[in-house]
Amino acid sequence: MIVNSPASPYALGSTDAEHERLIRQAARLAPLTERLFREAGIGLGQRVLDLGSGVGDVAMLVARLVGHSGEVVGIERDPRSLERARARVAEAGLHNVSFIQSDVSQITASKPFDAARGPFHSDVAS
Repeated sequence: MIVNSPASPYALGSTDAEHERLIRQAARLAPLTERLFREAGIGLGQRVLDLGSGVGDVAMLVARLVGHSGEVVGIERDPRSLERARARVAEAGLHNVSFIQSDVSQITASKPFDAARGPFHSDVAS
């Protein structure tokens, strides 16, 4: 287990236990999340930006919605979360998801996105 730094950008830290909690939470919310994205028009062939990907739950859900012809690009600043997200995507056999370690304010894209998703956190705007 890694001890959180007081300067950690995520208030609940990036420990293995926190990653597991986030995975359990996402599993419980997945049906509602999927319905929300479908109602928002996310579908086959789209290119979606996932801001604050964490351990990859939303990116993996969206990857299934956009299918093989679509793409999900996840942005995450925490290297431990990214490592876990990449491993989970590989284990799931999803080839239409990639992750970039970056702060949201520093991203650049060579192609436009059809949609973007971000977490609801009070620290996102700061």
